[in-house]
Amino acid sequence: MGFSEKMRDSLGAEGAKIEVAAGDAAVAPGATTKVAIAIVGGSKPAVVDAVVVRLIEADRHWQDGSGARISEADASAREHRDGLVAGWTRNTLLERRVEVGVTVEAGGRHELVVDVDVPAACKGSGPACNHTVHVQADIKGQIDPTGQGRITVG
Repeated sequence: MGFSEKMRDSLGAEGAKIEVAAGDAAVAPGATTKVAIAIVGGSKPAVVDAVVVRLIEADRHWQDGSGARISEADASAREHRDGLVAGWTRNTLLERRVEVGVTVEAGGRHELVVDVDVPAACKGSGPACNHTVHVQADIKGQIDPTGQGRITVG
C-alpha cells in the first residue's frame, strides 16, 4: 500500500457514509418525529458502535456597523436594513446516543429509525429559524462520518 492509499485509509476517505431522511411533515414543539438513518458501507467493513443524534436550531440575528446585536423582530421593524449584517446562532437542543453494534460490510447498508423528541420550548421554523437533525456515527478505525436532514417545526 502506497502513501496515498495509507493516507486515504487513515482519514476514512474510503469509509462508511451516513444518509439522513428527516421527513417532510411539520412537527409540533413537544412532539416526537421519526428520522431514518442509513449507514452505507465503503470499501471495507465498518464496525459501528453507535450513532449520536443532535437536533440543532439555527436562529438568525443581525448586527449593525458598531457590532451591536439586533434581534430579528427589531430588524424587521426597521424601514431599511442598510448597514445590518445577518448572523446565525446555533444551539444544540437535543443530543442522544443510540447504540447500534453492527458491522456494515463493504458496499452494504444498515438502516435504522430513531425517534427525535422536539423540545416544547423549540421555536417554529421559518426564514429566521431552521432546524437540522445532525447524525454522527461512532465507527472504529475511521473518522466518524456525519449526515444531516432538515425538519420543520411548527
